[in-house]
Amino acid sequence: MQSLVSGLRQITQKVLFCWVRVAENLHHTDLEKLKQQKHCVYVLEHQSTSDALVADRQLRFLGLPGLYQKIDIKGLKDEARLLTIHARPSVIRRHKAGVTPRINILLQHLVDNPDQDILLVPISLFWGRASSNKRGILNTLFSSNWTVIGRFKKLLTILFTGRDTFFEINEPVSLRSLLDENPDLSIATRKVARVLRVHFRRVRTAAIGPDLSHKRVMIDQLLKTDPVRKAIAAHANSKKISEDKARHTALKHAQVIAADLSYATIRMYDIALTRLWNKIYNGIELNGIEPVRELAKDNEIVYVPCHRSHIDYLLLSYTLHKHGLSVPHIAAGENLNMPIVGGILRRGGAFFMRRRFGGDKLYTAVFNEYIHTVFSRGFPVEYFVEGGRSRTGRMRSPATGTLAMTVRSHLRNSERPVVFIPVYIGYEKVFESRSYIGELKGKDKKKENLFDLVKSVKQLKNYGRVYLNFGEPLHLNDQLKEHQPEWNQKTYGPDDRPEWMFGFVDQLAIDVVSRINSAAAINPINLIATVLLATPRQAIEGDLLKRQLRLLHGILEQTPYSNYITLPKQDARDWIDYAVQMGTLRLIPQKLGNLYGLDAQNTVMQSYYRNNVQHLFALPSLIAALVVRANGISAPALFEQIAMIFPYIRSELFIQLSKEDIQQQASSILKYMEAEQLITINDLGLIHAPEKTHDQSLQLQYLANIMLPTLERYLITLSVLVRLGSGNCSQTVLENQAQQMAQRLALLSGLDAPEFFDKALFKGFIQTLKNKRVLTLTEEGNLAYDDRIQEVIGQASLVIPDDIWYNVYQVTKRSTNTEVK
Repeated sequence: MQSLVSGLRQITQKVLFCWVRVAENLHHTDLEKLKQQKHCVYVLEHQSTSDALVADRQLRFLGLPGLYQKIDIKGLKDEARLLTIHARPSVIRRHKAGVTPRINILLQHLVDNPDQDILLVPISLFWGRASSNKRGILNTLFSSNWTVIGRFKKLLTILFTGRDTFFEINEPVSLRSLLDENPDLSIATRKVARVLRVHFRRVRTAAIGPDLSHKRVMIDQLLKTDPVRKAIAAHANSKKISEDKARHTALKHAQVIAADLSYATIRMYDIALTRLWNKIYNGIELNGIEPVRELAKDNEIVYVPCHRSHIDYLLLSYTLHKHGLSVPHIAAGENLNMPIVGGILRRGGAFFMRRRFGGDKLYTAVFNEYIHTVFSRGFPVEYFVEGGRSRTGRMRSPATGTLAMTVRSHLRNSERPVVFIPVYIGYEKVFESRSYIGELKGKDKKKENLFDLVKSVKQLKNYGRVYLNFGEPLHLNDQLKEHQPEWNQKTYGPDDRPEWMFGFVDQLAIDVVSRINSAAAINPINLIATVLLATPRQAIEGDLLKRQLRLLHGILEQTPYSNYITLPKQDARDWIDYAVQMGTLRLIPQKLGNLYGLDAQNTVMQSYYRNNVQHLFALPSLIAALVVRANGISAPALFEQIAMIFPYIRSELFIQLSKEDIQQQASSILKYMEAEQLITINDLGLIHAPEKTHDQSLQLQYLANIMLPTLERYLITLSVLVRLGSGNCSQTVLENQAQQMAQRLALLSGLDAPEFFDKALFKGFIQTLKNKRVLTLTEEGNLAYDDRIQEVIGQASLVIPDDIWYNVYQVTKRSTNTEVK
């Protein structure tokens, strides 16, 4: 009889796998550990013959004992090594025995054999959850979700989604450990069953998201909450309208805001985006997702990516879905809520928000309560702390609104820990780059519309590779405990805004964007852009280009900025060939040796990609600039000057280095420079640049030039300020004057780089001067300074070449004749 059953099973399995395809999964638990274990019992969430057949085949494919292989345990000798958490009622027996009797037998075996252990190995299996570009619309209707399905629908599920099956072996559970903690068999049995149920609930939530309720139901519940009801009453009173009309207004707000996440839409996204990525990209390189997969099981996840392109949120959602994680609810600007497109984005997880709430208390209450509902129900969330896309390639100053809402929601309900996941997204080409350059040159930002979106997609072609790096997670509870140790000993309401929260959120925002920058991806394009833009004419000899690329790569490899940055593989020769192939770099054949350069249009565009990673080279560049300008400098004097200048650079570029880290990092960089003969140290301990005749002299100068534009802006701002005089101008006037002077200097020097006079950079530098109390405000609101400003300017002379000093002086002296309003 057993052989007949086994034969039928093998035939059924072969027929099943004529159709079923299981996607390759790199995220299984340690398989070698399972192979060495004598007693392994596999656990499936639901009783299902098809699930068991798929699991058995995949286990044997991976070199593990099959699911139907007998287990040598008294009481289970004739049974498969399988437990199912949820039994399926049969026609004959509606109430079948649960999982606990078999768990009890396994535990009893361990009691009788104290030298043995049994591993329970949970297996996750989702039909239609794997990523594939072969799905159709019907596939999406029968994919795994939270609904328990019958036999007929399971047959349809196999037919429509069997070729896109997700299979994963999870971390095993040691029954011996659980029994040691709970010697009482009845208690231990119940605990094992509970642990397994919780595990599968966590895995399902992480993979496909929390159980979804209809959007209408959630909105109805939201409108009944106390904060929204109070806001409705206040709105009716202030507008002199009935509460029904006010409630209708609140309902309209909620309908415009709320996402309508649809598994069907997400899976159709998968089909469309797979084809799109294959069309426009050479590949997606992913790093650091494994810790995120573990955190998603027990924490409320908030993804905080940098914002370079409209592609960002599509790319991140696609990647998370492809690697078995739930698609997040995504905060999107109302400008994207266009006809047709808005509905598609909404069903893909987007919820829409106004750029400014404009004092609309009813809208604010509805939005805050919606955010709190999303967090409370365990949905992962994604938002861009920069507020909008970066037009320069640098990290923008963070906006704190959504972070503040997250913190306030967590204060109200802190049962589920919140973890921020920084995500660095790097492109070798951004398809909006031309519009960004136009906006930096003064063109008005063009409003998004459906026609332009369709036209843009049609024009997309080879945009190289794209990089997703997940950075160091930031645990909100840890940050709260450090800033406010007794934060969780008080009950907070929806309207509570403790005084300490404002400073905390500001620092939290800086921590988030700094961690994003600490996960940067170096690629051949931004590495070559960094080298070429540091040359006087954006042209360089082939051999020198290779040496400089290896130098920059070596600095990051030998003196790592962080453990989360990634470096390109292969060699400088391959990077150059790749950049030429991509049209980024222009090859200029010469008999005496090839030259490489950027044409005029490419020069402006490459500043964007240089700015993506400029922060990684800020400290080495500053050190090089100080050494180049000095006629010998001691290490203590060098560190003192770094301590004076670098905090302004760190603030502008959101660099995650403490004061102690800066000195330690600087010491490591100096050792590397000495090993590469970029510097020499004489018997007196003075650091010198190489002789002008040495190749390393030019390499050191090009390294120093990386940060030169930033230091020039600082000098322009300070020079304009001093010429205007203490207490004679407001911050707005100084920003405008400094921007105009920078623009004039760029024109006179032939520098075609609109990001050089980006007003936001001057604003950020002035704000840092105010934060450090170098600048203060008079009663009239003007900027005042003391003698320390001359000390700061004096430090600039240590890094700025004489010809640039002269040009800045000639340009800024004209500001004395400018009327200050």
